Amino acid sequence: MKQWVTFILGFLSFLAVALMIIVIVAGNKPYSDAEQRAIERVKDENLLAEVKQAYVYANKQTAVTVIGTDAKGKLNAIFVPTGEGEVKIAPLDEAMTAKQARKAVAKEAEVKEFLHTRLGMEKDGAVWEVAYKDKEDQLNYIYIMASDGKQWKKILNL
Repeated sequence: MKQWVTFILGFLSFLAVALMIIVIVAGNKPYSDAEQRAIERVKDENLLAEVKQAYVYANKQTAVTVIGTDAKGKLNAIFVPTGEGEVKIAPLDEAMTAKQARKAVAKEAEVKEFLHTRLGMEKDGAVWEVAYKDKEDQLNYIYIMASDGKQWKKILNL
């Protein structure tokens, strides 16, 4: 009898882990599909020769940021809207980097942990969205203009 209980508990544990993996993969699929469509569009329109990374950036209109180099070897960010809208391009050779944006936030705020740093397009231009937790474990966002490193917006203590 003890062997049956052990077998059933082991089987249920395995089933629970398998279901969690399926939920995680299924939940991430829309993001992965949007990123893949954006990469294909950027390559089809010959906007980038090599793609280094892509991720979803959400503001009033969700877009996928695709970062890579063009045919001339210049680093660019391409912002591809998930719905209708035009593709926007921001050159990154002279722009602030993600590392510099995190350093600027760390100088101003007491950062316990950086959650992410994403480049996105806002009405005033390309911005770095730096999300972090402070020492009280509160969620904070600071947006920094990629062109000049000035703060664009803050959302604090969430």
